[in-house]
Amino acid sequence: MPYNRLERRVAAMLDAAPGLRAAAKAGYQRFNYLVHGGRREPLRLHPAVTIERAVEPAGGTELRKSGEECFYGYFGLQPWSNDGRRLIFHRWRSGNPRRVEICLRESATGAVRTLAETAAWNFQQGSLAQWVVRDGIECAIFNDVVDGSLACRIVAPDGSERSLPWPVQALHPDGSEALSLNYRRLARIRPEYGYDVAVDNFSADQPPERDGLWRVDLRSGSAGLTVTLAELAALAPRPEMIGAEHKVNHAVYSPAGTRFVFMHRWLGPRGKFSRLYVANADGSDLRLLLDHRMVSHYAWQDERRLLVWARAPDRGDRYYLLDVETAAREACCPGTLDRFGDGHPSFSPDGRWIVTDSYPDRGRMRRLLLCRPEAGVVVEAGAFHAPWRYDGEVRCDLHPRWNRDGTRVSIDSAHEGARWTYVVDVSRLVA
Repeated sequence: MPYNRLERRVAAMLDAAPGLRAAAKAGYQRFNYLVHGGRREPLRLHPAVTIERAVEPAGGTELRKSGEECFYGYFGLQPWSNDGRRLIFHRWRSGNPRRVEICLRESATGAVRTLAETAAWNFQQGSLAQWVVRDGIECAIFNDVVDGSLACRIVAPDGSERSLPWPVQALHPDGSEALSLNYRRLARIRPEYGYDVAVDNFSADQPPERDGLWRVDLRSGSAGLTVTLAELAALAPRPEMIGAEHKVNHAVYSPAGTRFVFMHRWLGPRGKFSRLYVANADGSDLRLLLDHRMVSHYAWQDERRLLVWARAPDRGDRYYLLDVETAAREACCPGTLDRFGDGHPSFSPDGRWIVTDSYPDRGRMRRLLLCRPEAGVVVEAGAFHAPWRYDGEVRCDLHPRWNRDGTRVSIDSAHEGARWTYVVDVSRLVA
């Protein structure tokens, strides 16, 4: 059973006291887990849905005994190559806990090989590994530490590579450029999204006028700071910013790459506050879209509309469809999709379906949800048990990701007792 709107409203009231909120949330979750019977089943699937592991553990051992974990990372990205021949993922081994392997699985044979290792990663987003075309060849691009600098590496399937001294946050749809940010600052302020590594080109305490979002030319390697933390703090300043730490995160290009959105967040004596901004792809026409304390996850529907879980004075916390040109918003599937709370949404390639997930409910089940916005219909494709050991900074969100024809969804889950990556076939549900 999901938490109801009243419970989420009480949680929102504790935003001004993050420590108290975290303690109350943890205690309330464990109380509900006991009251509602705890774990009854590790996995529940819709009859029209099937699931398979994207890769099997080495030696065919049980997941919990294998000493390894396999995961992809964040939502809204694409683990499958354009031609569908390969799936990219991360493999973590208990014997080498500070690094993860970048692995490729061949779809035709199921064979898995390690392409590289990286020290710039986290369990939430991995190394932001994804695909980019270089000279007609699909290559893996991911973040790493190269010669003492946070960097991105572009590695072809044959092992040839180049690197640029800028880590990737968002990749432009045409692969020509990327947005970059300071993962060292994130490691200090929001550890689960940062990289706790010693490097020369970024500092955890970089001055606000020299920190923010960079545009990186992936051909030449040149980069320029397109928006600074100092600019964001000075734009429509609020009293809650006094004595606060600022950061940016979750930059996402629109489907055609004409603009991007990002989150500006600050943490101070009065708690956590978030704003949503949009700008043209070149950084011009920066505009504030949402400024009601809470903005969470979002996904582009098209060049103009954005689906976002956020707070608004008139309708509260829910999914909104937001027009980024006018800032007009409307509730998306009110009373159906939003009753499961915040999640990680994205639109299917044909734009007809939304896939999202939920955080653990009273029984520690994470739901995988499919929504048809025009009909207001929400279908539970599956529910996956979330063990307590995968909580907090090491949590294992489903982070659903569509494949390129909208028939399958990649997820990460720990319902078998270890963090693992899976492929869910939803073709019969969306047909």
